[in-house]
Amino acid sequence: MLCTIVIEGRLTSSAETGTTREGREYTQFQLIHRDRYRDHNGRWVEAKAMFFDVMTWGDLAARVRNLTRGDQVVVEGGHLMPYLNDSGLPTLKLSAKNVSVSMRFTNAHAGPPTRQRRGDVVTTPDGERYAADVYPEIATDRELVHHTR
Repeated sequence: MLCTIVIEGRLTSSAETGTTREGREYTQFQLIHRDRYRDHNGRWVEAKAMFFDVMTWGDLAARVRNLTRGDQVVVEGGHLMPYLNDSGLPTLKLSAKNVSVSMRFTNAHAGPPTRQRRGDVVTTPDGERYAADVYPEIATDRELVHHTR
């Protein structure tokens, strides 16, 4: 049976890496997909969340190991297996053929954000300069942080 699925979702926790007894590298992570739709009154309604446990192998596993909680990704996979997770919620386990960072809601990035150091400066698009620790939500934007010595 041939089955391919493409899903977009956010990681619920950072990717975890390991090796099998035979030495084959794998990385696994869980995605949550929440769909929204408009009801008959035109209001947005959140659909029930769907969870996916994603397994990657070999070179792909090495490439996705830096994904962290909250990263939005698109996964192409197959070999679906339904089960109930530890919380009793229905979950699908799938083996990924490809994983890419989604840019639908934000700029592309993968891996841990750049940690700020004392003395880092944020320059806004208007040219204003602030200490990075004053605006931590901006300081995680790699384009704006400038390290000073």
